[in-house]
Amino acid sequence: MSPAGQPPAVIFVCGRNAVRSPMAEALWRARFGREADAASCGAAPASLPDGFMIAVMEEKGADLSEYECRSMTDVAEQPADLVVCLSAEVDGAARRFADERGAGYALWPIEDPTLAAGDRFVRLAAYRAARDAIEARIMAFQPGNSPR
Repeated sequence: MSPAGQPPAVIFVCGRNAVRSPMAEALWRARFGREADAASCGAAPASLPDGFMIAVMEEKGADLSEYECRSMTDVAEQPADLVVCLSAEVDGAARRFADERGAGYALWPIEDPTLAAGDRFVRLAAYRAARDAIEARIMAFQPGNSPR
């Protein structure tokens, strides 16, 4: 368990660990400090991070161009007080992952920006909306309070 007043060790989970969960990991560290215990993974990880994700995170000063997508198995040894699922589609797998670790659990369903149809500007707007929704949840998070 994290000391009182400190953010919990958190693992963010989404489907492919290419968009939402890497964003959340970087935004968590931006809020709570680079040394904050944070990791991310996907139920079925992609081979590479998403280019639009990299672009919209650069707007926030986070360089994720070297990010490596990870599976739940890849982060199984990471400390976790809390598992946050960002994709309703993998809620069951993420809950089991949290239960196996004895960690708290929260579902923050963030719309998948990869499903946005349209030109580059429309798609970037969808990625920004997802990023900003994740950031709002993280900014509202208070250590010691319920993660919902």
